[in-house]
Order: sequence, then C-alpha cells, then structure tokens
Amino acid sequence: MIAPALLFALLLQAAPVQWAVTAPAAGSAAKAGGKLAVTVTATIAPGWHLYSLKKMEGGPIATTIVLPEGQPFRLAGAIDASAPLSKFDDTFQMDVESYEGGAEFVLPLAVAKDAKPGAAPLAVHARYQVCDDKQCLPPRTVKLELPLEIR
Repeated sequence: MIAPALLFALLLQAAPVQWAVTAPAAGSAAKAGGKLAVTVTATIAPGWHLYSLKKMEGGPIATTIVLPEGQPFRLAGAIDASAPLSKFDDTFQMDVESYEGGAEFVLPLAVAKDAKPGAAPLAVHARYQVCDDKQCLPPRTVKLELPLEIR
C-alpha cells in the first residue's frame, strides 16, 4: 500500500501540465483533400514551466508535437505557437524559451484526398519536459485524441 503522503507527491508530479486538443467548432467535420486547423493547449500549474518548440544544442528538452502515422491527417505547415518567454537559465548557461501558465499550439492539417467519409479520430502526441525552480521531471509523451468526421 502506498502511503498517502507519497501518493499525494506522485499525483503532484504527474500533473503539472494538462493537455487538450480542440477544433474550431464542436463536432468538426473535414473534407477529404481539405484543410483544417486544431489547437493543442497546455495548461501549466503555477511555479512550473514548459520549454518551447525550439531545439537548442546543449539546452533543455524542447516540446515536440507530432501526428502519428496511420491516420488520414498530416501536418500541412509549421506549428504556430504562443510567444514564449526568453530568459537566461543558470542550469544550461544560456537563454532558453519557455511557457508559464499556459501555451497554445495551432496545427495546420491536411486531410488525405482518399480519406473515407465517417468518423476519423485525430491522434496528436506531445512530448515535453516540465521544470520548476528546484527540479525537472522526466520527459513525458501525452497522447491526445479529437473526434472528427470526414465528409
């Protein structure tokens, strides 16, 4: 049995960032061969920060957002992200880009021309590392899903 204090500490460490993926309208539909944009949102607990999409040699682990293979959707351009904070980090001895409080990532998507009509859940994977002023948690990958319909 896990002691209550340890369980509480594990729960705190497991949830400093909450992720969601949304489409412009509930029950969104996409047309085969068409385009749409979805928004991935990270809500970051107070005192924690999440690193930007920018990969930096010798720096922190950047956030990455990908679409796994095997679905009728693909990225159709660069991800448009909220403007990150830029500040010097003593740990890395460089300026780093991060988010506090929250961040939005808009993904431009293309729908395969041969996509079959009907329900087509969109899968999005976000890999990230979150830190506070004392520690960094190990990198995690969250798997998000958004119900979409192809018409």
